[in-house]
Amino acid sequence: MFNYHQAVQKVISTAKQKIITLPITLSLNYTLASSILAKKDNPSFHNSLLDGYAVKSKDVRPGKLLKIIGSISAGNPKKISYQKNSCIQIATGCPITLPYDSMIPYEQIIQTGNYIQSKIHIKKFDHVRKQGTDYKKNDIIAPKGKVIQAQDILAAKTLGISSVKVYQKPKVILFCSGDEISENTKDPKKIITGMSEYIQSFQHIYNFEFEYLGIVKDNKKDLQRIYRQLSLSNTNTIILSTGGVSAGHKDFIPSMLKQHKYKILFHKILMQPGRPTLFATKKNNYYFGLPGNPISGIVGFHFLVLPLIQTIQNKKRSYWNTAKLNHNLPKNKKLTQFARGLVTNGAITILPGQESYKLSTLVKANAWVMLDQTKSLIKRGEQVKYLPYEN
Repeated sequence: MFNYHQAVQKVISTAKQKIITLPITLSLNYTLASSILAKKDNPSFHNSLLDGYAVKSKDVRPGKLLKIIGSISAGNPKKISYQKNSCIQIATGCPITLPYDSMIPYEQIIQTGNYIQSKIHIKKFDHVRKQGTDYKKNDIIAPKGKVIQAQDILAAKTLGISSVKVYQKPKVILFCSGDEISENTKDPKKIITGMSEYIQSFQHIYNFEFEYLGIVKDNKKDLQRIYRQLSLSNTNTIILSTGGVSAGHKDFIPSMLKQHKYKILFHKILMQPGRPTLFATKKNNYYFGLPGNPISGIVGFHFLVLPLIQTIQNKKRSYWNTAKLNHNLPKNKKLTQFARGLVTNGAITILPGQESYKLSTLVKANAWVMLDQTKSLIKRGEQVKYLPYEN
């Protein structure tokens, strides 16, 4: 039986990556498969920083008269030939065309009829946004491997990029099995499941598509229907089921997977909660059979499914922090245990109530703690690994 670290390595070793081309406007949270390079300089031409007058700096000194020989509005450039001791009225963003090489803001001039006088000394490129001072053509806007954020999209589109090469995001399909569960919050005789809402809440954070197939009854007929539906899934689909993987008389998932030609890579691992977890593959699709208890399923999602989602997209996996344990803690030395913990003032307390059905501990905690020490007692003050909920 695999330990947790062996199991997660087995999972990510199966990951298949696919590179696709997307419009830049749809690329948020995707991972770049190649660097984004600027197609032009930015600014792409010398332009005015403010409203005012374009001038040749050598023509200007405080009090000297300069004749206004024309005007240019933003977005409607026109060529006006240079005349000595002249100026052109311009708006913010208008081109500054040589030999005009600077501009005087409105606040710094005195106007008399068709003439202005500068109140200040002017030197070359004063109040001008110079061409290429932000990006030059072929500069790297965002490097390969970067997860695209809003600022990258803004910069890329501004610099002429319409599409990018990225790693395709996977689709996650979930169904829950069990006669004892329901989504009807008013049903007093059933266990209410919120697993679909929990997993879907991470859809945009980790960049995956999500589809929920609902609750499937514990019988072969309904499961056959679901597996026929799943056979139509496209490449890089991650299928999750909850329940039906233990050793009960209605736990049909393993036999159904074999019948539908899935290759089971492991079933049961040395992990708590989530020991009955199953992982299988078929072509380029992946299957996780998660236990039905909510905390067991959540642990499987965070620490087996998400590493696969990240690897498929060539994303870096989450980094574990360490902190001191506030108290002695007995553990099963053969198992990697995932506990709900509370991190305060740089130290960790493992909360009471770690049973896999207890949601109150999940709500009270602010971190997941990984206890992978191969000993039966972790002493107060020892370092343990943890991930804050926000990570």
